[in-house]
Amino acid sequence: MKLLERRARFEGVAARTDYSAAAVFGMDSGFHFNLSSPFDYCIAGYHRKVSQTIRLSLLRFRLFRIVFATSSAAIIITICTIASYAASSPPKPPSAPTAANAGFAPDAQTLFAPIVCLAPPGPARASRAIAIFDRQLAFQRKLSFHPKIGPSLQKVIDQLPPRQSTIIRAAALYSKPEIPWHEEPDGTHQICVTGQPDNADYLYSLVHQWRSPEEPSRFSGVFGLKPSADSTSGNVSSVTGTLAGELMMDTYGLGALVDLLSGSLREFHGDLKPPWDSASGKFNHHDRAGLDRFHRQMPHLAAKFDHYFKFSNLLDEFNSPAGPIVLFNVDMEVRLDALKKYPLLYDFYRKIVPAVVAKSDILDTHGNYWMREAFDHGHIHFTIMIRNGLLTPFNAALQPAGGSIALSEITQGTYRTLASGQVTSLAMNFGLANIGFTTDYRRDPGTCTFVNRMNAVPQLVAPPGVHQVMDLVAGDFLRALATGDGGLNSKLTSRLLPNGTYDFSGGFTAQLDYSPTLELLARVGDAIAKEHNDKVRVEERAFGEELFDAFVADYNDARPAIAALDSDKSNQQEKSR
Repeated sequence: MKLLERRARFEGVAARTDYSAAAVFGMDSGFHFNLSSPFDYCIAGYHRKVSQTIRLSLLRFRLFRIVFATSSAAIIITICTIASYAASSPPKPPSAPTAANAGFAPDAQTLFAPIVCLAPPGPARASRAIAIFDRQLAFQRKLSFHPKIGPSLQKVIDQLPPRQSTIIRAAALYSKPEIPWHEEPDGTHQICVTGQPDNADYLYSLVHQWRSPEEPSRFSGVFGLKPSADSTSGNVSSVTGTLAGELMMDTYGLGALVDLLSGSLREFHGDLKPPWDSASGKFNHHDRAGLDRFHRQMPHLAAKFDHYFKFSNLLDEFNSPAGPIVLFNVDMEVRLDALKKYPLLYDFYRKIVPAVVAKSDILDTHGNYWMREAFDHGHIHFTIMIRNGLLTPFNAALQPAGGSIALSEITQGTYRTLASGQVTSLAMNFGLANIGFTTDYRRDPGTCTFVNRMNAVPQLVAPPGVHQVMDLVAGDFLRALATGDGGLNSKLTSRLLPNGTYDFSGGFTAQLDYSPTLELLARVGDAIAKEHNDKVRVEERAFGEELFDAFVADYNDARPAIAALDSDKSNQQEKSR
């Protein structure tokens, strides 16, 4: 249901998976499912690189789509670096905090220091990291902001429904003759795609069969539908849907993203000085110190943030016997008038603000939080707690609720997330709640893997009376999605290959039942594609690239400071001798 501008109309009911192949592979073709990052979660139990076992968590950076996704990701970028991945040898345990630094990075250190994690330890590590990051930025620009669809693939996309409803119509699509399916011996219908750089763009093309990429920056993807065992040639009532892909990179792998984030958390702070906060959410000298540092070290991106966003709060700082506590507690809004530069995006976002609420939490087994995020009628919230530079769990009252952890020490574990989303019109709420996932995480020096599965049937949110109708329409579909054929599941892995490149592979599978009523509503509801069509997405990418350009300008200015980290380390080693 989409309910905007005080009008209620059916626009399709789609179950949206909360994992990411598309985010990793960068596919922006019309048939892909919108999947979020596999690093979107937290570890609820893990094994440290030393032998003890403790129940703790990893951080999830899953951000809502459109402006929420862009702006929240940019906040993280401003404190550390663009979300990047690196493969490095196991990091050493963090040194004990001192009174001077309390585990946090010094003010004088460049905010770009964490990118050193992009290169394996060794001589000239910072210089090597700069070279690696340069290659990644050039590739990322093409992948994220300049997708190009080949003519043959565009013809396929034209035969597919809007991607918002592809998952609903999967069973019906299986038998659609207009789609040039490649048929496997077991009856699976597939569409196979390749991707490669094409001058300033990233080109996706239709191919006959899957073939793993053999060169850096090359991608292979497949969208497949396999009929259930009880299906017949004339009656396919249920299919197993698969979206999978593989990407080869010559920069870095997933594993060191954990190390990068671990180091980046040390950058999240204000002035760390009294008077300390006594309550959260009050903008004061701690927030100003954090923003001043942002403006000094990243002036180009800071200027963009000043133009597009308004901060009601950035962070809160408290004192404790165990050391200073930073509650990175963002409350910000998009300056709507600033988006008029992108009129279609402005119009789309203007309609979303009064109607949409979406939330996502990372919780431990005791019900405490490792992260909270929300989009609440235009307010963008993002909350994590950091003590002595380490991630720390917190309770509903935003108080510490357990020991802190170094993310880089996690090698395996299981964790979960819980999300919800709804739209409001005429004082009525419609949406989904209890969207829960469990993830198994494994990491060794050359491989990092996330295996995800839906752990509960999403609950429909609707007024009494309407709820019963909605459950009749969508309930069976959601129950099959969560429990059918083992339930919706996904996997993402990065592997260091013998030639020094990195192979990313991932995808998801789910049982997708056919529902005539849901199909009818999806057809009626295709108007959502008109609200968020290709032209809007072009403006979204242009907006994202504007922020990206500012980030790159600040990164280029910071090169001398990053390179100087090599000489700083050499000087420290000389002193230690």
